[in-house]
Amino acid sequence: MKRNVKKISFIKIGVIGLCFFLFQNANLVSAKDPDYPTRPITCYIAFGAGGVTDLMSRAFLGAASKNIGQPFVPVNKPGAGGTIATMAVLTAKPDGYSLGTITASNAFMAPFSDDAPYKDLNGFTMIVNFGYHIYPLLVRADAPWKTWQEFIDWARKNPRAAKVSLTGAKSTASQGLVLWQVEKREKVEFAYIVFKGSAEVLSALLGGHITMYTSGADAATMDYIKEGKLRILAYMSTEKVPGYENIPSTQELYGFSIPNIGGIFGPKGLPDYVLKKLDDAFARAVKDPEFINFMNRAVTPIVYMNRAQMNKYVEETFPKAGEIIKILKAEEAKEKK
Repeated sequence: MKRNVKKISFIKIGVIGLCFFLFQNANLVSAKDPDYPTRPITCYIAFGAGGVTDLMSRAFLGAASKNIGQPFVPVNKPGAGGTIATMAVLTAKPDGYSLGTITASNAFMAPFSDDAPYKDLNGFTMIVNFGYHIYPLLVRADAPWKTWQEFIDWARKNPRAAKVSLTGAKSTASQGLVLWQVEKREKVEFAYIVFKGSAEVLSALLGGHITMYTSGADAATMDYIKEGKLRILAYMSTEKVPGYENIPSTQELYGFSIPNIGGIFGPKGLPDYVLKKLDDAFARAVKDPEFINFMNRAVTPIVYMNRAQMNKYVEETFPKAGEIIKILKAEEAKEKK
């Protein structure tokens, strides 16, 4: 009887010791998951099919699929300034199988809207930035201004005569943050015309219905620039159209530029082994020849930022955008009264 008691005691001690070991080394055990991913990875795209964000994201995910052993499956979830797709990421299980695209719209603009379902980016994991949009300030080639300064001088003498495009109110469109700062710095006042998308803006500019195009550059705008039908006066982005790098940017002129981000993020709490696999696949994807060729054709520069670099950019940019949006919202509220 005493022997049995002793044997049971040893078993109990062994079980307790094993549990203690597993508890102390839980991170080591979970980090050793060499099989991820074992099934396709869903990536929610915050905008509709066929747009620049959709196409560049699909090209990037296709390149990354070659390096991770499973396909990335793009799923378009447009609407509400990108918040529908963003909420799908926020509420996803942090297992590496549900990711999403992050843009200036859902990162720096949407959180500050009155009905935003998320008010900051603390519930997400930044993973990689792979591209920036180029934002040229375009006028028709037959416009009387050859330079940005000539346009500003005219706008100062003719308040609200410049009809400038926006895809939303100044407080909801990222271009609005830059244009508002230009107005304050140069003591000018623009009249803003709101459109649904860049295609409408381009048509309006070519038809002479607006003075200036402020949306992103794409293959269509580039064709008109190369044909001499449109002229770039300045850039709101730090990135520029190849061959037109001598034209100044607002960063060079004033010290500020448009919030610009184009990458992949996931829910908070992604395991280290997941992040390591994704880091490796994405770092290789930006060097993929097919992806590089696509981005060149789309006039979208490849701008690679790893997790640390993305976090730094977001931490610096998010509060600055919030400060300006708060002022713009107050101004818009006064105008409604």
